[in-house]
Amino acid sequence: MKKSIFWIGGISALFLFGSCVESSQKYKSLQSQMDSLQVAYNAQSTEMEGLFADLNDISAGMQSIREAEKLLTIESGEKTNNKTKKQVAQLKSDIQAVSEAIENYKTQIQKLEGKNKRQSAEFKKLIENLKGELEERTQKINEISSQLAESQKQLAVKEQQITALNKNVEDLNQEKANQKMTITEQDMAMHQGHYLVGTRKLLKEAEVITRQGLFCPPIVSSQVEKAPFEDIDIREVKSIPLNSKKAKVLSVHPQDSYALEAGEDGMLSLTVKDENSFWKQTKYLVVMIN
Repeated sequence: MKKSIFWIGGISALFLFGSCVESSQKYKSLQSQMDSLQVAYNAQSTEMEGLFADLNDISAGMQSIREAEKLLTIESGEKTNNKTKKQVAQLKSDIQAVSEAIENYKTQIQKLEGKNKRQSAEFKKLIENLKGELEERTQKINEISSQLAESQKQLAVKEQQITALNKNVEDLNQEKANQKMTITEQDMAMHQGHYLVGTRKLLKEAEVITRQGLFCPPIVSSQVEKAPFEDIDIREVKSIPLNSKKAKVLSVHPQDSYALEAGEDGMLSLTVKDENSFWKQTKYLVVMIN
């Protein structure tokens, strides 16, 4: 009985001691510190989780940049002169977009470094790896930009050369056309003849004929070229209708080089038998009809 009372008293004393400890100021202070440390730990853990989440997002973005750079490398390596100006402009826009994305990730990494001063070794390693890759990506995009700029420069030179060649071709074509026209005009002038058929009165009024004396036959005037002659190609025109039953050739032509021939209606036509001989002395044919 006494032993039971002793144990009961001992246990009661322990509970009483524990109750006294929990209610002491020192205990409360320690408990408060523990709670503060737990809150800080939780906050630190949450912050680290956020930082690593941001790093994962940046890593995923870097993968997109790597894939974009591969495409840009292929596109910029193709012949620029096979691209339209719109395609080249789009390529430059894509390069600019990748450059801006790289700079954005650099800024994000700087912010992450500033958020957590007590960085873990793993965190530091991730940061350094990302920074290193960003520098590589920056260098690569700069190379692509330089390559595109050089291609555009070469294309501009080629365009200038093509423009100059086109100008030369146009000039040559114009010169050729002028020469052809000159040759045509010279050919026409060389083979062009003129004739005028009319009565004595008409020829005199046109100042095509003059008389040296009362009984002298009319002769062709030196002002004949001013009269209204008909122009012909002497290679093609071999017969000239005179529309008269009587006619006389007043201009100078060998008699054996032509003939005055009557048709069924009796109307005369002048037929050139020898083209070269007929037109040798003069290219102006004057025929007086009655």
